[in-house]
Amino acid sequence: MRVLSIDTSGRWNAIGLIDGNQALGDLVWEARDNSLRDVILNIDLVLGSAGLTLADVDGLAVGIGPGSWTGVRVGITVGKILAYATDKPLCGISSLDALAYQGRNVPTLICPVVDAGRGNVYAAFYRSGGETIARQGEDYAGDIEGLLKTVREPVLFLGDAVELHRQAISEGLGSLANYSSAGDDQKGGAIALLASYRFERGESDDALSLAPLYLKEPLAQALLAQERKGQKGIEIADSGWRAKC
Repeated sequence: MRVLSIDTSGRWNAIGLIDGNQALGDLVWEARDNSLRDVILNIDLVLGSAGLTLADVDGLAVGIGPGSWTGVRVGITVGKILAYATDKPLCGISSLDALAYQGRNVPTLICPVVDAGRGNVYAAFYRSGGETIARQGEDYAGDIEGLLKTVREPVLFLGDAVELHRQAISEGLGSLANYSSAGDDQKGGAIALLASYRFERGESDDALSLAPLYLKEPLAQALLAQERKGQKGIEIADSGWRAKC
């Protein structure tokens, strides 16, 4: 199955293209302005390099965050437009799932980390199941210290945001902390693969109702209250926000 993916939720934009388990293209560029024009041009570049057109693609995938409030909307908008124009199925994949999938071959707990701004992070824990990943518990939003307090075993940390907090992680966890070079710049192929698994199960998302997973009002209020009260983090589910898988 050929799947074209679009992700504009993080520091790096990505266009991925797969055919089954074979990567046909994975183009990344720094997200400076997230213009629709650049996304469209790079989609054409990836498809052209593979000798394909949109008509040859079986499904579309988009990164839905959590991530940049403005950026994530660009990718979803493009995905919706292409889905409507081509009548192709559309699938939304979370940024945390895509990052965690890159660590699927490690035996330890996996923790992707996404910058939430103002010193906060989004994160979640996963375990590898061979070629799959399984989420462990609820997603987390809060400061890095609160996240570290929940760790009791070796963990592989993934994502560009890890570098922002690497000193705190190392000081807080010592030998329990492990790091991977995999990051946002490799999410294109991961998003396409995760979407292909859903397509194979007959699943897809409604292009009309598919929405980004950015910082919504209940969570924004909870994080503000956290800062005022000196709390060390909250679970996203407690604020009315839950990641889609």
